[in-house]
Amino acid sequence: MTRESELMLSALLGIPAIVVGVVLLTLGPIGWFLAAFLGIAVLGVTALRGGDDGDDGPERVNCPRCGSRTDAGGNCDYCEDPLPE
Repeated sequence: MTRESELMLSALLGIPAIVVGVVLLTLGPIGWFLAAFLGIAVLGVTALRGGDDGDDGPERVNCPRCGSRTDAGGNCDYCEDPLPE
């Protein structure tokens, strides 16, 4: 999933969740309890799903000759200049 689609999904789910949270908070003690319960449930589901494992693909560097962002090692994808290891 691309970063843009993750942002769109977060906005589409987050905005209604904020509205529901505000409505629950205006209901008094029962709404406060429900808002807290739903917040804890969301945190639990997020923890169970796991976070980003940090593997974003191959290491990338800037080419010292042309400045392009390219995979580390070998040659630059754009100017074919050898890259430092």
